[in-house]
Order: sequence, then C-alpha cells, then structure tokens
Amino acid sequence: MTDAAGGTGRRSGTGGRGLPGTSLAPRDGFVRANGIRLRYLDWAGPEVARRPPALLLHGVLQSSEGMANLASHLARKGRVVVPDLRGRGGSDKPEDGYDPATMADDVAGLIEALSLDRPVVIGRLHGGLVAYHLAARRPELVRGLVLGDTAPEVDPARAERALATIRALPARFASEDEALAFYQDRLGLSEARARHDLPHDLVPGDDGGLRWRHDRDVVERVEAASLPRSDWDVLARTACPTLLLRGQRGEVPRAMADRFCDAIAGCQVQTVLGARHDVFLGPGSEQAFGALDLFLMRLDEPGGAVQAPLADIAPVTGRDPDSQLPLPGAETALAAAESGLLDGAEAVLERVVRAINSRDPDAITALFAPDGRIVQHGVGGVVRAGGLDTARLAFERVLTAAPGATIEARDVLANGNRVACVFAVRSALNPDPADDTILAPAFLRVRGDQVAEFVSYSLRDE
Repeated sequence: MTDAAGGTGRRSGTGGRGLPGTSLAPRDGFVRANGIRLRYLDWAGPEVARRPPALLLHGVLQSSEGMANLASHLARKGRVVVPDLRGRGGSDKPEDGYDPATMADDVAGLIEALSLDRPVVIGRLHGGLVAYHLAARRPELVRGLVLGDTAPEVDPARAERALATIRALPARFASEDEALAFYQDRLGLSEARARHDLPHDLVPGDDGGLRWRHDRDVVERVEAASLPRSDWDVLARTACPTLLLRGQRGEVPRAMADRFCDAIAGCQVQTVLGARHDVFLGPGSEQAFGALDLFLMRLDEPGGAVQAPLADIAPVTGRDPDSQLPLPGAETALAAAESGLLDGAEAVLERVVRAINSRDPDAITALFAPDGRIVQHGVGGVVRAGGLDTARLAFERVLTAAPGATIEARDVLANGNRVACVFAVRSALNPDPADDTILAPAFLRVRGDQVAEFVSYSLRDE
C-alpha cells in the first residue's frame, strides 16, 4: 500500500456487502495527517451520492473494522470513511498525543488529505469525544455531529473504574470459547455482539490461543488521556447540528442528556430503547439507524429544507431528552390536511394514516403502487418485506394488538417525492402523548398519489 491520500485501491475483505450501485467492499488506504500515518477504510458509496460523506470514529478498544456494520448501512447512499485512530489498527503508534484534542487534529488532517466535503462525523463512545473536539476546533470541516452514547463528563471514581477494567484485560485467551465467555460475563456483551467483535479485536497467538490485536498499553493511555473529564466548555463551542444517541442503559444518564441540550444549541436526543453503551450494534440498533437516517435526511439532502444549523431555523421544542426523534422546525402533525393544503408526498402520508386507522384492507391496498414495496426492520433485523400482501399484513398487525388504538404521524419532513416521519400508536385508554406504545421512524417514497416504497424501523419486534 502507498502513503497517499487516494490509498492503493486495494479492497479490504471486512464489512463490505454487495449493494446495487455501491462498492462491494471498502478500499484500504493511508494518509499523512498531523505528523503521523493514519490507515482508513473507504466505502465509495453509489456512483451518484444522495448524501454528504460520513466519517465514522470507533471506540477505544476498536479499529475501523469495528464500525463496518454502520458503514455498510450508510454507504448505500453516500461515501463513508472510517480511520484507525492514533495507536489502533494500522495507524502509527507514537509515544504521545492520545488526548481527544490531538486525535481530533489527526482526523482534521485526514479530512483535508482526502478532500472530504464537510462530512457528517459519527462517533461511538470514545470516538464521540474525538468527534466533538473536532467540531469545536475545526467547525468549518464538520457538517453535522452524531454521538453514540458519548459521556462528556466522568468523575474521578468512575474514571478509576474504567481504567481498572482496561488494566484487568487478560493478555491472552486459550480458546475462542474462553474469549466468548469473557466478553459475555466480564464485559457484559450479548453473545451476538461478542461474536461480532472477536474477529476484529483478537488475532491468533504463537501458542495457538488468541491475543489482543491492539496494544493494551496504548489503549490504557488513550483511556487515561480523557479521564476524568468535564467537557461542557468544548460542547459549548460546537455549533453544527448534533444528534445524541443515548442508550437506555448506557453511559449517558437522563440528566446528562438534558445538559447536552443546554450546551449545544439545536441538539437532538434519541433514547435507544433496550440499548446499553453501544447503540450501533445489538439491541436497539435498528432505532439508532432509523434516527440517524432521519437526522441525515433532515440535515442536508439535495434540495432539502435545511442548509444551516438547526438552531438558526427554529427553536428546539420539547426539551425532554427521552422524547423520540425531535426535529426542530419540522411539522409535528398533519393538521393542514383538513384544510386541503397538503400535496405530493405529505398528502400520501395523510392517506396512509387514515387508511391504517380505518382498518380497511382495501384502503390500505389502494395506497400502494402495483409494484410497491414495504420493508419493516425490528430488533432482530428485517421483520418482513414484500409487496401488497405484506403491506396489508404489516399494517393490520400494528393495531391488532391494541383494539381502539390509533396511529398518527409526527415530525413530518417532506422532500420532493419522499417523506419521513415518526409513527406513534396511541392507546385509546391512555391519550397521554408521553405513553405511546410504539414509536417508529418511517420513510416513504411516492409515485404520483401512491406509495412506491415504505421502510420503517420498529422499536420492538412484533
């Protein structure tokens, strides 16, 4: 591989999936940035990008391969670049510079070397620290910010516990079963998540067992350089649109999420139900993907409504950090339909709401184009996908479990022949909006006055 901004053109075997119009696998490359050499993976995306580029930053005990699941999802609509942060993976491991600010300067150099046009920067846990330091230090390089359960404040006691966990990592494992048990019993990960991480975190040792891919001393230095911390002043210098994805059982308690809203003007918070600290993989990840897709559509689609920080367009309404997918400036209801003011995609969405609430199979069928498709994502992946028969089944089952309930569309965002919203199912016995039984992001593509494609992300399996 060469030491150039364009990399070598060699394809990595990690994480790429064959998608129409996208690269089959990420390209491996290196750049010089901030005095060191950084390795990165580069998903080219479709030939004609439908979204701005995305830059993903991994967690402390990861490398770029650990973000391949999210990268493959985002690469369906645009370019995605994932570097190995300083000291991890194939990047240089210098003696110093493991604080988030220095690593933010590394990433700024990568953005400039690759001529990325103001990417949306998405950080997982420690990667989120680097992300918001980058947004504060180099605001001209960052279009938007997504933080995956990143805690900007850690007290000394909690910091010591985090460092003790790193120091207690065993040097090796005798077998994959032993490593799997450690991930589940000591690190508290699900079996599915553990099996995902093992190939990225561990490599065969000379003795036939498994050892860490990463230098544990470097990992401890990375962790120690950010602990303890109180970064509210850094967050206050963050001016770009920001989405905090907060795991329900993760590292960001509700009070801290509320303070996020005070520190960053226009910050949006999505609580990922059922998730721990990793909101991008495992329980709840389908919610995070739906929230992220909705945020990106809101942020900057070609011809879209938002071309400036959200705070400059409308004040944030609803400060509750557990509210789902708040979209400042977006319509929060389809009341305009009563006056006949809606047209195009919004009008079709209104017909969808009416048809579902009518429980009329013929009305639901009439919504869809003859070749219309529906895809529903749930906690375990795709729940169902298909055409008209699948659509009827999907919509009928939404309300069957709750007789008398109604569905409404919130946070509606229309853009040409596409419309996004959050569907909320309201129980007839409990009209309190805070107690909705289902909240589901949905994306519709319309053709004329019918639905050509309907994609939703349920917050629970049915």
